Amino acid sequence: MLIPTYNRLESLIVTLGSVAAQSLSDLRVVVADQSAEPVGERPVIQALRRVIEARGGAVEWHTRPQIHGIAEQRDFLLGRATADAVLYLDDDVLMEPWVIEQLLENLRAQQCAFVGAFPVGLTYRDDMRPQQQAIEFWEGPVLPETLLPGSPQWERWQLHRAANTYHVAQRLRPDERRLYKVAWVASCILYDRVKLLEVGGFSFWPRLPRYHSGEEVLVQNLLMRRWGGCAMLPSGTYYTEVPSTVLNEDGLVDGHALDLLPELVERFAVSQ
Repeated sequence: MLIPTYNRLESLIVTLGSVAAQSLSDLRVVVADQSAEPVGERPVIQALRRVIEARGGAVEWHTRPQIHGIAEQRDFLLGRATADAVLYLDDDVLMEPWVIEQLLENLRAQQCAFVGAFPVGLTYRDDMRPQQQAIEFWEGPVLPETLLPGSPQWERWQLHRAANTYHVAQRLRPDERRLYKVAWVASCILYDRVKLLEVGGFSFWPRLPRYHSGEEVLVQNLLMRRWGGCAMLPSGTYYTEVPSTVLNEDGLVDGHALDLLPELVERFAVSQ
């Protein structure tokens, strides 16, 4: 488990609490903390670390200077991973206890590059948006796809707004779980580590400005072209809905990683 964190102590506590309560407990958790005031020694953080360890897991904590942005954080964390599957979990996500076990089961069964569990923002649970709730379920195995920005398939991202996935999941049977097609998925994604490294991981980070976005959009687009990717419903994940910490002082980003897509497709992707 790879967790980047920056100035979100309360939210991080919620996230680590859900990690500590997972049905799959032999987890190696690697945290990269770039908070202005490092939080690794805070009493509640220490307590949660002990719970994770007592249940058979391990916690590795890195306090790092906050310099290069989120893609560099992800690259740093990937360099410390050794397992076949790596879960990138943002520090504003709460997981139900079955989530990691289900993600791993899906990744192994599908042999695809990634499986996501997109978090719901329950502030919007009464905000029904049927025009944004089109969903394409995988009816067979997850297969490679080539998605181009601006294509009709790119509009799949609309499903990941507000509480759309929550509302769609309510239409499923109580015991039903489905995989669906994505343009990309954020915040809680289990990757096949070898496949992720084969498209370069997040090693492109030096090409991006300090305040950027879209690093996982780029990586997932490359991965889907070769092995496919998906997300699961219900996701079992929820946002704490705290403010973003990847924006500049004007509340914007200075660049988007997707600008590198044509170049990296030529280097790493096999078009379908």
